[in-house]
Amino acid sequence: MAHFPYIDITSPDKVNILPKYWESLKPQSNISSSIEESWKRKMELMDEISIQNNVAVFLWNAYTNCFLFVSERIRDLSYYEPSLFTSENGVERLLSNIHPTHLQATLELIEQLIINYCIDHNKPDFKNVNISLNYLFKNGIGEYLQILHRPIILEMDENLKPTLVLNITHHVDHIKREDSIGGVIITNDDNFIFDYNLDHKCIDPPKKISEQEMKILQLLGKGLDTKDIADKLFISPHTVDTHRRNLIKKTSCMDTTGVVAYAKLVGLI
Repeated sequence: MAHFPYIDITSPDKVNILPKYWESLKPQSNISSSIEESWKRKMELMDEISIQNNVAVFLWNAYTNCFLFVSERIRDLSYYEPSLFTSENGVERLLSNIHPTHLQATLELIEQLIINYCIDHNKPDFKNVNISLNYLFKNGIGEYLQILHRPIILEMDENLKPTLVLNITHHVDHIKREDSIGGVIITNDDNFIFDYNLDHKCIDPPKKISEQEMKILQLLGKGLDTKDIADKLFISPHTVDTHRRNLIKKTSCMDTTGVVAYAKLVGLI
């Protein structure tokens, strides 16, 4: 577990970075109360899924900037009471627990991945677009953990800005490198992996998993070893191992096992 000094982003010298991103993300109008209540009723099922799959689930209203629902599983995973995040300042509380060097990076990645990409590529059907982010988040006992956060956009306004978002969060300390911060977009026919460069304070150019790497990744996901993959694809074991190393580097995972687990969580395989 990583330990870092706590910095309160709600202090005057930190809060100034938030309005810029809030205004860029905020939809022009709120969802109707009937739609909101409909989704809240569905959260009972999501809470059961959350418990079974060891994930935390949040339902976020982007117009009011409030969490409408937080699964009970958050208590076991992060030592927080769900009510801390469904309170009036729940979103601010969540942001204050993102590691301070990761906060602005996370906000920029949200803007780039969720807003700019989807608008630029004209993809209003978010059922066919998987978006995931990873960053360091402080739990209730002061430990910073590597978190994988997958937002699923349930409702949008007329400008394609999210109005209601389901957020699914995993702990991935055993998968991702501690210094990793980034995101991934996966569509039916493409993938883009983004890393945030903390030294230069910018998002690096996106990386892609090639067609051959994807074939190897899928076979790794089925449990095949290097020799079996080489035989199946008619390539040398050395070539397979080279692709495995490239997959580890591109995904910022610790090892091949981590790459396979990460690929399944984000929807690559």
